[in-house]
Amino acid sequence: MITAALILTFVFLYTVGPTVFIRIFGIGIHKYGNRENMIALTFDDGPDPIYTPLLLELLEQHHAKATFFVVGSKARAFPNIVQDIQNRGHTIGLHNDVHLSNWLLPPFLFKRQLKKAQASIQKITGEQPMYYRPPWGHFNLFTLSSSQPLQTVMWTAIPGDWKANVNPPKLASLLKEARKSGAIITLHDSGTTLGADVRAPENTLKALEIFLADEKSADYQFVTVHTILNPPARGKE
Repeated sequence: MITAALILTFVFLYTVGPTVFIRIFGIGIHKYGNRENMIALTFDDGPDPIYTPLLLELLEQHHAKATFFVVGSKARAFPNIVQDIQNRGHTIGLHNDVHLSNWLLPPFLFKRQLKKAQASIQKITGEQPMYYRPPWGHFNLFTLSSSQPLQTVMWTAIPGDWKANVNPPKLASLLKEARKSGAIITLHDSGTTLGADVRAPENTLKALEIFLADEKSADYQFVTVHTILNPPARGKE
């Protein structure tokens, strides 16, 4: 009984405890930006060979910039899409090398696979990524320290678009509710990860079309996390 209790305590302190503490108190992470009339749309789990190109076209039509937290193994599988993301002026962040919860990774393994993802993105884009988001928003005891100097970006709102039963009008309504200055909104451009529906990004694209075309969205500029987290240079406002 004592051994079981010790094991459970260790598991809690390594996984759930850090996740709850970091996400509630915002220690070492960014949950929102500080720029007026700006919103950062972010997309996790890609790149996807079908949905990411469609998303890029949609964002282009609405003059919107975004941030893509890509999975390293998928980036290596679809380097041309990653290059297209970069060429269109979006920001690329890391979402682990494989879409595994950090609860399952010991520190050395986490650091190894994060470095692999970093190297892959740098090889494809010629630039070192600056931002990181853990899959499922899961932290372990060493996630923040081991991911330095990357900045960890979470979210102001996450509408749950990975489920196909969240239809486009409902999802668009949730996006409108999240529409405020400094918001960082998390969506997904791939439905191939555990717990997601493969065709869910279809609804995301339809909902985004409704949301971006809404007249009240015209009051906001849709920018990258780099823009929303950093004040403009003096005289550049």
